[in-house]
Amino acid sequence: MNRLFLLLLFAASLLLSTPAALAQEPQEPDLDKIIATQLDNLTRTFKLDDVQVFFVDSILQYNFRAMNDEFEQTRRTGASNNETFQIISDKWMAATDEAFERFFTEEQWKKYMKSSYGKEKIRRDKRMSDRIPASSQKQ
Repeated sequence: MNRLFLLLLFAASLLLSTPAALAQEPQEPDLDKIIATQLDNLTRTFKLDDVQVFFVDSILQYNFRAMNDEFEQTRRTGASNNETFQIISDKWMAATDEAFERFFTEEQWKKYMKSSYGKEKIRRDKRMSDRIPASSQKQ
């Protein structure tokens, strides 16, 4: 999930760095398409039941839109630091993982953690813990 979004973010940054792209108005990612693709992939990969599909769809709809809104708000302030956008992405993707863990079965969660989603979660968790000052971690 995060890989797809990071890939889209990377592609957008490449487009925005070219002179021709700077002359054009930047296009917003098609969140509906991204969410639908993710929902389909998660449903097939983890064999989600109808209730789980509803929850996953709701979580993706809310979290992806909130993350996009936060990206836009940050861009409007003039921020362009990639680390700032990575922090925002990590926050919302961690919230998504936490929500998934609540209603995935134990077997689904184990499969999730062994998949690329889980590997990305581990990398994200490490990035997030590395951002916390050592004095805060001891408390």
